[in-house]
Order: sequence, then structure tokens, then C-alpha cells
Amino acid sequence: MEKKEHHFVGKHYLMKQAFGQEELHEREAVCTREEPPACTSACPLHLDMRQACALAAQGNFSRAAGILRKTTPFLHLLARCCNAPCEKSCVMENLGDGVSMQVIEKACALYGGSGAMNRFMIPKKKKIVALAGEDLFCLGCCWELGKKGYEIHWYTGEKTPQEILTDWGLSKEEAAADLGSLEGFRIKKFPIQSGDGSFRDTCMQEADVLCVSPAFRGETLPETCFVGKGYQEVSWILADAKYVALKADRYLQGADFEDVSEPKTDKSRLFVTMDGVTGSKAVAGVETVTKETAQEEAARCIQCQCLECVKGCVYLQEYKRNPRGAIREIYNNMSIVMGNHMANKMINSCDECGQCKAACPNGFDYPEVCRIARQVMVETEKMPPSAHEFALLDQEFSNSEGFLARTQPGYESSAYLFFPGCQAAAVSPETVEKAYKNLSGRLKGGVGLMLGCCGAISDWAGREDLFTSALEKIQREWEKQGKPQVICACPTCRKVLQEHTDLEPKGIWEVLLQLGVERVASGTVSIQDACGARQDAQARAQVRKFVEALGCQVQELPMTQELASCCGYGGLMPYANRELSLKKATFAAGQSQVRILTYCMACRDQLSKAGADTCHILELAYGVEPPGVPDLSGRRANRLKLKEKLLREIWKEEIPMEEKLEIIYAPGVEAQLDERMILKSDVQAVLKAYEETKAAAEDEEHGYLITNCRIGNVTFWVKFTVSEKGYVVHGAYSHRMTVE
Repeated sequence: MEKKEHHFVGKHYLMKQAFGQEELHEREAVCTREEPPACTSACPLHLDMRQACALAAQGNFSRAAGILRKTTPFLHLLARCCNAPCEKSCVMENLGDGVSMQVIEKACALYGGSGAMNRFMIPKKKKIVALAGEDLFCLGCCWELGKKGYEIHWYTGEKTPQEILTDWGLSKEEAAADLGSLEGFRIKKFPIQSGDGSFRDTCMQEADVLCVSPAFRGETLPETCFVGKGYQEVSWILADAKYVALKADRYLQGADFEDVSEPKTDKSRLFVTMDGVTGSKAVAGVETVTKETAQEEAARCIQCQCLECVKGCVYLQEYKRNPRGAIREIYNNMSIVMGNHMANKMINSCDECGQCKAACPNGFDYPEVCRIARQVMVETEKMPPSAHEFALLDQEFSNSEGFLARTQPGYESSAYLFFPGCQAAAVSPETVEKAYKNLSGRLKGGVGLMLGCCGAISDWAGREDLFTSALEKIQREWEKQGKPQVICACPTCRKVLQEHTDLEPKGIWEVLLQLGVERVASGTVSIQDACGARQDAQARAQVRKFVEALGCQVQELPMTQELASCCGYGGLMPYANRELSLKKATFAAGQSQVRILTYCMACRDQLSKAGADTCHILELAYGVEPPGVPDLSGRRANRLKLKEKLLREIWKEEIPMEEKLEIIYAPGVEAQLDERMILKSDVQAVLKAYEETKAAAEDEEHGYLITNCRIGNVTFWVKFTVSEKGYVVHGAYSHRMTVE
């Protein structure tokens, strides 16, 4: 997308507009969530029958009638004379009978009150509108202009308003009920006959504008005159009256009236799935309407709306947003808001998994907007560094202390390069070790190894600089090893490297299928598809073939393949919104009654946290018992231990071990550290600083010493006591303030 930049506004406030209003509208238009349903689109008056049905189904005919009377008050007329295009276009028509909207209109007319406006609520405008004719068009204009507060001089023939309606077949009682809506309007009648042009001179003297029935189309009329089109059907006539009245109103206000849209119907863009909907017959006809039958008929309405993106997305459910409304909120937060950016957490909480885009019938790309917003807000310093700092430090650790790149012993270059990904090394290091040894023993030409992070973390965090740096490091090491075929054990790594580098990686499942897979399991399992493979049907198919080769039968989840629910790790959701991340994991885990296999180690980790019986396909293939869920410190420790073990056992290298303090954690403290994203290495650093300075405060009530140390942007505090076995830590916390 084209990016437009702006200079500083105010004092030290950088503005950068990712896209303009025009593009915002284009993006919004892709989402049809707020589009009218088929019944409304097919109606020239665009009556909101969906809302009217919802209220009528509750028995609230007064409010339902109020919804319809916002558009037109002639409910008896519509119920009796309208040709009901809304009913013919109702999606229920495909399965049985469409909802009888005329039954709802009749019930609203009977049980919804008179519809008369409080005369004190009608504004009194000084200008006068002249109206000529004696038909339904004129009645429509009277209501449209009367409610706006204009005085109306109605030049009409011998017919009374009641006769105009009874000519359409209404009873006197029904006509009187519909005409009740005109009470309180300033309407003065003057006699006229068709062909009698005497009203022209009179209205030009007294009125400011003239509206004329189509029956008078042949008359010689002044320029300040708006004439109806001459429709034959009730709904179109009333829509035409609304159109003419609006043009007259805009003319009187000095506004442009040429751009007023003429009455029209559309085909609804709203996508409505009929899954789980059964057809039914209409409950009753218009002539036999009762409150009970109308309520039952209204309940047949399925309240058409597009919820495809919301069905499987806990994030959208949690924030009660539809993507169309959310991107405007994000746009304002990113480009307009100058104070507190209240949408930051919502932006950071999106896992950018792409499920909503895959589910949307039009491919609405909400994650892209969140990604752009993060990048722009990081660049303009509107996104606090604390949002993703811990995750970024974890990437830095993976690509520094935890990084390893070696060719296979005995080879100067590599034919293959195994890149398991940072999450596999952090969660199940034994699996990484066994996979590498298996590959290096079965593939010819040398299999190199690279332990590190592909940079997805910094991409999710909107840090393009760090993302580029991570990719460049991988590219350099790959070139050093002779540009080998890269084998990824993580679908996200594979996707990132495929889209942003020249490496052209393969999935390990594909390679192992070619080498041959030993049957090691049995029974029925489900597969949690990874977000990194959402657009890769071939990879998903290969994984299923691999699982079947292991001896399992696959039972597909309700939300699977490209529509699979995210585990809640993507987009750094655990760091931005831990509670929501767990909800997503719980939602995904709850879809299966059998064991869930994953081919992403982050997915396996997340589903395990949610209590699911889960296993990675490589753990199953290599006979590794899935270890428990490691805490944040344990994840880093696993990476270091794996690196040290492989260097020692395979490359015969020793890494000098840093001397560590003896630290004992009181019950519950380790869980507290994980919750607060404090690493055990941070505690080590704080206590080492204490040993040098001996600076600490004493908590006399509990007998603790409290010391602190600033590491990077964060000040860490540790509560401890000293025992014969070492330091006993009783708690820790952190903040970003500088202590002086």
C-alpha cells in the first residue's frame, strides 16, 4: 500500500498516514457486514424489516412500528397493496416460504399505536411548500415535508385524503388509522382541477417551492418545481414522494439537490450462510393477523447478517467488533488521535492469523490493517515499547546466545540445512535433537543445522528493522553453507523464509515422506492446522499424509484447513493480551474429543496450556513424550541446553558455563515470575548487582531485603533472604521508571 507522510504537528508529534480516506473507504467497502439484508435492498423504501421482525418476535409491536414509521406511516396501505418484493427476496424463500413482511406490517399497524407525531416535536419552518395533485404521491409528500416542519399549501381536487386511500382498497377505518400520522402538520388545502393552471401564479406568490403530482406532468410549470415520476406500485409511489420531498427540502436549504438519488432497488451484498437453517411455511395471512401469529411469523426471520469472520475468531468476539468498524477505529487511532491511543491494545491483541480473511466471502484483510498500524505506530512512537519488548528480547536471545549454525561434521558445505525454529528448541529440545540426527543420518551431502529465530516476532511487532536484520543473518549463514536446501520444522518459519528470502524451504514432513515414514502409532486423531500453512493447501495435505503414514486416522475438526482457529500465539498475543491468548487456545482445544496433533510447536505449547491432549507430529514420529509446558525462563534454558548438548556431542565443542548464584524460589514465586514476564536470569542479574553494591532496603515486617537493578529499559526488584544454601527469593516485580 502507498504510504503518505506528514511532517511534525504540534510539539514533537510525528504524524504518518499509512493510507488516506479514499483507501479507508475502499477497504471498508470490502466488508459487507453492515450492508442491508436482501429484504431491505429489494424494497424501494428500504424498510428495515430485519429490525422490525426482531422487535415483533419479542411482541414489541410499538417499537417495531416505530422502526417502519421512520420511513413511512402508511402501514395498512403497505400490508394490503404492496407487491412485497421484500418477501420474494427473503433468503428463507430458498427453503420454503419467505417471511411474510406484510403480516408484520399489518400487526404493526394494528398493535403499534397511531404513529401521530407530538406537535411540540415538529419544528416550524418559515418557508412554504406548494403541493399540487390528489393522489397517493401527494399524501406521501405531505408526510415527508410536514414532519420537517414546512407549511404545506395543498392544491387538490374533490377527493379527500381518506378517499385517496380507500381507492386503494383500504377500509375507512384503515385509511383513518394511516392518516393519523398527518395530525399536527400545517397543511392548508386549496381547490384545483387537472388542467387548471391557476394555482401556478398563486403558489409562486405564496410558496417558495412547488411539488407536483405526476398526473400534472403535462402542465406548464415554473422552474422551481419538482415533479413525481409516475410509478404505479404503492412502495414506488411512496419512495418517489420521499425523493421529491428531499429535493425540495435541499433546495429550500440552499443545498445541492441534483445529487439526490432516485428511488432504486439493489441486490444485497450481504453474505448469509444457510448452514443449520431449515425451511418453514408462513404462519398466517394478512387477513387473519393476531399478535400471536404475527409474533410467530416474525420469529421465522433468521436476522440475516454476515458473521463468517466472527464464528471462529475469539478476538473479534471478545472485542465485539466487526472488521469494518474496527479498521476505522484503528485508522483514527493511528492517524488522527493526538492524545491517549485507546485502540492500542486492540491492535496488539490481533494474532494476525488470517482466519477472518479466509472466512470472509470477499477476502477482507483485517490482519493487514493491524500489521500496518503496528508498523506506523512504532515508527511514530505512538506504540509503547513495552507492548512487545519481552518478545523482541526473546528473538534477540535466540539469534545471539541461543544461535547456532554449523555444517555437519566432516562437511565443508551442506546439501541440506535443518532450521527447526525457535519455538521447537524452546518447547521440545529433545525432538529437535532427534530430528537433526535422523536427517543427518538419512540424507546425503551433509545436513547443516541452524538454531535461531526467523524474525516473525519482529514482523508481528511492527519492527521492520529487526525483521530485516534477522532475515539477513539467516541469509548470510545459508550462503556460508553453500546455499543448501532448507528444511523447516515450523510452518511459520517456512512461510516467512519463502516470502522474504531466496531460501525456498521445504517442510520436514515433506522430506520425511520422501525418505519413508515408520508406522509408530494408531487410533484417531485431529490435526490443528497452523496459521503459517493457512494459504498452503499442499503443506496441509502433506501433513495429513504424514500423520496417516505414522498409523493414525484423521478426524477433521469443525474449523479446519484454511479456516482453522488460531492457537493464540500468533501476532504475539500472549505478550499483549495473555488472557485472550488463553481463551483462543481453549477455544481451539475444545473442538476435538480426541488427541490433537500439531505441526507447529507453538500450537502444541498453547493447546497444552489449555489442557488438551496434544502432541507434535515429530514428537510422535520420534517417540518423544511431550514435556510439560515450560515457563518463560525454562524456554530460554531449553534453547541453551540444546545448543550446549549438540555442540558437545556432535561437534565436540565445549561452551564455558557462566557461574551462577545459588537461588531458591519460595512456593509460588516461579509462577509469579512467569506471569510478570520476569526471567530467572533477570533475578540472577539483580542479585549479582546486590553482591557488588550490597544496596538493599529492609522489609522489617516480613524480614525481607529488597534490591533493584535496571536492565535495559526495565527496573527489576527482588525480595529475598539469605540462607546457608543461597538466596531465597520471595517475590519480584518490574517497572519502567528510573529510580534516582
